[in-house]
Amino acid sequence: MRDVNVTENHAIRTLELLSDFYAKLLMGGRPSPHHVKQVHPDNWSAAAKAAFNANPNQKPRDYLRVEHGTPRRGFARKVLELYATGNLTEATMDDLTRRYWKLAVITVEEDARLAKIARSTVYETPDARWSDAGILFDPSVSLISNRDTTQMGVLDSQVRWPEKR
Repeated sequence: MRDVNVTENHAIRTLELLSDFYAKLLMGGRPSPHHVKQVHPDNWSAAAKAAFNANPNQKPRDYLRVEHGTPRRGFARKVLELYATGNLTEATMDDLTRRYWKLAVITVEEDARLAKIARSTVYETPDARWSDAGILFDPSVSLISNRDTTQMGVLDSQVRWPEKR
């Protein structure tokens, strides 16, 4: 695409989408748009869990965000780098995904803080990026299991968190 004068911004968008799609499938997700119900509770920030538990009648989209630990553009550039060096294989793509692709659920406030500190910065790990923004994760904090998840578009009995990988 770049050879026919398509801007990098437009050319890389397709790679961003396909790379994200591939990574999501590899890590056990579905090829649908990201939703908080698709992210394992261990990958929810402590603040996101508290907000979710405190707002039983509010739609999660109003106060939570699904966040990519490595910005999608940065991840796509890493895929492009593998391709440019002749090293893009299923194995290298899988390794790249396991190292850099991770989703988390964070609050709108945490998202704003992250944007100021590391909006498009690729860190050594997604966890390091979140840590730099002061986003804390505590697997010992639970989501309220009897919360009315009909606001999320599903019934409680239908919530199936993906395996944590």
